[in-house]
Amino acid sequence: MRDVHGDIYVTLYDNDPRLTLLRHLLLAYRVDWREFGRDIFTDEELDAARLLLVTIPDECMVFGGPRLGTQFDLTNACRACATGARQTSALMLDSTDPEDVAKLETCRVVTCYQEIVVDEQLAAALVGAGVTGLSFRSVYAVRESNRQVELPRRQMWAEHALPPMSPHSIGINPRDVCASCRRGGFYFSQLSPRLAYRAQDLTGAMDVNRTWEWYGYVKFNGDLSEAVLPGPAFLVTPKVWRIFRDEGVTGFDWLPIHVVDE
Repeated sequence: MRDVHGDIYVTLYDNDPRLTLLRHLLLAYRVDWREFGRDIFTDEELDAARLLLVTIPDECMVFGGPRLGTQFDLTNACRACATGARQTSALMLDSTDPEDVAKLETCRVVTCYQEIVVDEQLAAALVGAGVTGLSFRSVYAVRESNRQVELPRRQMWAEHALPPMSPHSIGINPRDVCASCRRGGFYFSQLSPRLAYRAQDLTGAMDVNRTWEWYGYVKFNGDLSEAVLPGPAFLVTPKVWRIFRDEGVTGFDWLPIHVVDE
């Protein structure tokens, strides 16, 4: 698979004999590569989890956000990285790039950085199941001449944020964390990060929650029209995973959190 950055990914089980052959070929042709381990969980393991981290697949990502006109309130946001910015408008997505248009026409779920956008059928299934902590926002396509057209899609929205994760979390890269707020600019440093939380910090958790930490690349100088903002990740109960699964939505990774006693 080739991602949006042009990098090529090959996924193989660790006991697949083709893995050894591929390594030999890469060495023979002097190709640079990196390897990442990825944990695979059974349905029983996912169903037994307290919460699941939802990881965002690149293949269904579309461009959007503040550079397309999505509005934010920066009153309580970090002045250096904009972590804590509060979205105050519908989510604006690009509808001029042919690849993005194709995804909007064919994918039941698309993503925009850390945001998840679902079709109306999936939104109705989530509402019908009584999922807690979840609301929806409107989504618009921005076309030529900045013409805005509302889409039959909904942005998943969660107001409830968990406390900071435990230092026992693994697979998190703090290298680019904002020096001002220490909250924005986290990255997942491997394909299967394992977030850890103290049991008492999960009190009051809803079916849909966001992390205290904000993840992703940051580009911010005070001007939202040129900004790339980080965002909190989604943490959901197995109930939400089952709804996605039963609706036939694939492509996401659902990673159980680790509950620790400190």
